[in-house]
Amino acid sequence: MKKAIKWFLGGCSFLFFILLLFFGCAKIIPLDLTSKKEKITLYDMNQEVFYESNFNEQLIWKSLNDFPDELLEFIIQIEDKRFYSHLGFDPIRIAKAMITNLKANKIIEGGSSLSQQMAKNLFLTNQQTYSRKVQELFYAAQMEMQYSKEEILESYLNTLYFGHGIYGFHEASEFYFNQPLQDCSQAQMVMLIGIINGPSLYSPFIDLKASTDRTHLLLTYLKDEGILSKEEYEKAINEKIALAEEKYEDEDASYYIQAVLDEMNHLKIDTSSGVAVYTAYDPKAQQALSTSLRLHASNDTCESSGIILDPATGSIVAISGGKNYTTSEYIRPLYSKRQVGSTIKPLLYYNALRADFTPSTLFMSSPTTFQIDENTTYAPINYDNRYPNREISMINAIAVSDNIYAMKTHLFLGMDVLSDSLKAFHIQAEPLPSLALGTVEMSLMELTSIYNTFASMGYYTKPSFIKAIYQDQNVLYENEYTKSIYLDSDTVLILNQLLTSTFDIKNKTVTMPTLVNTAPMVKVAAKSGTSDFDSLIVGYNPDYTIGIWSGFDDARILKEEYFQISKKIFQNTFNELYKDETVSGWYQKSKNIETRTVNPITGKESLLGSEYWYLK
Repeated sequence: MKKAIKWFLGGCSFLFFILLLFFGCAKIIPLDLTSKKEKITLYDMNQEVFYESNFNEQLIWKSLNDFPDELLEFIIQIEDKRFYSHLGFDPIRIAKAMITNLKANKIIEGGSSLSQQMAKNLFLTNQQTYSRKVQELFYAAQMEMQYSKEEILESYLNTLYFGHGIYGFHEASEFYFNQPLQDCSQAQMVMLIGIINGPSLYSPFIDLKASTDRTHLLLTYLKDEGILSKEEYEKAINEKIALAEEKYEDEDASYYIQAVLDEMNHLKIDTSSGVAVYTAYDPKAQQALSTSLRLHASNDTCESSGIILDPATGSIVAISGGKNYTTSEYIRPLYSKRQVGSTIKPLLYYNALRADFTPSTLFMSSPTTFQIDENTTYAPINYDNRYPNREISMINAIAVSDNIYAMKTHLFLGMDVLSDSLKAFHIQAEPLPSLALGTVEMSLMELTSIYNTFASMGYYTKPSFIKAIYQDQNVLYENEYTKSIYLDSDTVLILNQLLTSTFDIKNKTVTMPTLVNTAPMVKVAAKSGTSDFDSLIVGYNPDYTIGIWSGFDDARILKEEYFQISKKIFQNTFNELYKDETVSGWYQKSKNIETRTVNPITGKESLLGSEYWYLK
């Protein structure tokens, strides 16, 4: 018995010593609540700041007296009811959470105190490890030993993240309800508290039902705890919370910012001491793209996205992952892989030109069943089953996106030729007959980078957002923009002029040229493509390469009226880019190329025809 008591007292003494050491270190090691673990500053192509992570100079800091007393009472009760009595962590809450989670055999309740939550938000990641949890406890203890409860609470309320680039209750109130925090109802305050536990889950702009359900759950809890009277509860639970209109934050840069942060993560950049990131972001190009999406795609459930590359460097100068970052943070041009349809054909025709085809090479276009091997046939069809039933030139085949001409070209060259060309762009595709019609899947960025190689006269540069990253004047990363010659420049010049045929009304046969009604005000090369589920267009001039996609995320069948959305966005984006100039440059012929005026359907020279380029 005496031995057991001795061991118990020894254990208590050791535990007391550990706690004394723990809180002693927490007291003497300084902690600054005004700086986050990482300060990321993003600069655009003009070296102007367009984003600073979390605590930038624009953050409006409010004192504790500026927060409604009701909100303070609600958040203490919901997030940490023993906040004023513990030293950074609540043993009772931790024990209760452990028991609850063990009974459920999964994590359904958290035991973190308000101080621990703030430590995680300011200094740590969401990674679930024991070492991170120990760090969280130590940071929480540091706060408690070096700051008053009021100072901790004030910092917590000002730095909480509410999604959509919004920090702090005051900014959140303006964003979600378009009114000052002091004017919020009890239901609105509780909705804001509900959002902080998972902005991507409980933002009313993302999932109104989930946000409302969580609000009602918290209101019921406050009633059961005696914080809300029966009358207050009934009023709050029945309130139809009025939300502000959906907003477009940060001058449409949100998708670009997220993409840069994703690229930094991929590069494994250490941001713990703060970094300055110099990007290719072009505010003019981004505004043109975002404005066009809002104009032509915002009033429908169909999604749209776009990307703009710089032909000279391969840099991504603008990106819109969807119609609205507020409702969807998914960056579709980077991460969504879809069938590209007829936008694959320019690469096919590049190979044909290299194999001694010319823009005037003729093939019969009529319904055809191709014998692929002894056991396989393939019968492609033209859009709407329309065929000229005559020989047409490559010019006309591109203009009207003729599938029979494309298939004959594909089989003439050998199906492995197009497959091998795609492999050069790091895209794997089986050498199948349907490959010529774009059954391969790739991201919009991958597709646009192929066209950017056309735009850059045959040079390929891996697309990127970041130019360089500095930390205290030291270079952490520098993009070398390595250019590789992928394509022959003379052949690309001929192809670039060929891809203006999609706007040329003289290509009208039984169908119209695919882009004749959506030509920008400046000269561009472009090709559209559709599948049952997707509508795409990619085009370029020497200044910009633009790719646009429209469709449904769940791969619903795309009705015919939706095919025009991507084309109108493309047209409007180029028009916005040149609205103050109206003149763009075009490519200069080399000494090996000549201009011929031809009937674009027959490919024969005609004074009434259109100008296309040929090898001398």
